[in-house]
Amino acid sequence: MPLDLMGFGTDISVGEHVMRKVFGLQLDLDTIWATGAAIVVVCLLGFALRRQVKRDTPGRLQVAFEMGVSAVTKQVEGSIGEAGRAVIPLAVALFVFIFVCNCFESIGLGSHFEWLAAPTGDINLPLSMALFVILLVHIASLRTRGLGGYVRHYALQPFPIFLIPFNLFINIVEELAKPITLALRLFGNLLSGTLMLSLIAALGAWKLSGAPVGDVVIVIINPVWKLFDLAIGAIQAFIFALLTILYFDTAMSGAHERKPSRLRRLLPSRQKPLVPSTPS
Repeated sequence: MPLDLMGFGTDISVGEHVMRKVFGLQLDLDTIWATGAAIVVVCLLGFALRRQVKRDTPGRLQVAFEMGVSAVTKQVEGSIGEAGRAVIPLAVALFVFIFVCNCFESIGLGSHFEWLAAPTGDINLPLSMALFVILLVHIASLRTRGLGGYVRHYALQPFPIFLIPFNLFINIVEELAKPITLALRLFGNLLSGTLMLSLIAALGAWKLSGAPVGDVVIVIINPVWKLFDLAIGAIQAFIFALLTILYFDTAMSGAHERKPSRLRRLLPSRQKPLVPSTPS
């Protein structure tokens, strides 16, 4: 999608990729290459973290990772309960992977084809991750509620039983919107960052009476924008992981609301007296 930048005599193309057909399938080679590079970086971080764990004194990477996992654990246990501990590795992995992908945006030059573009700036990767998350959410909902409870959850809420068609319609639209909004939120922010880098790079054509004013502006604006873009990338990775936890919280809402066992109900409760007894 070419955009004419008025006054600079140049075009900016958005959403174009290096494409090849393999067995009849259209593949975005730059997205695949960048996704593979992000996987390699995440694996290297994992190996580096494993080496630090074996030491007597924890390193900075280990401390930062433990702080992040602790925050996610507190969020999950506070909303889902003990049954949601299985969500913690998924949420942490998504955050780390998306953040690494978003960091590639900060090393971009604003060229037509980046040598290492942020793969999250291509709708295919965010949509794939969103569909994967929503699929796991529905599997968790089925395991928690059972088939009957799963169907009742969508058929009997939010209106009474005689409005089942409206309940199904509303809930189906809501479930279809979840992966779309989850993907577009991440994709839109990264795409806008790519467009902004292209706009800044296009300022190089701006000259005033032969003076390279645009080059001076690029030197000032580009580092500031890349730092801001890095912060946006971290926020978007956090939002994606947080929404994943919230979706699992909704799906597993019955996991931490089960009735106590018969033995616990028969045992007397150990409550402290409201008024402390005074010695006679």
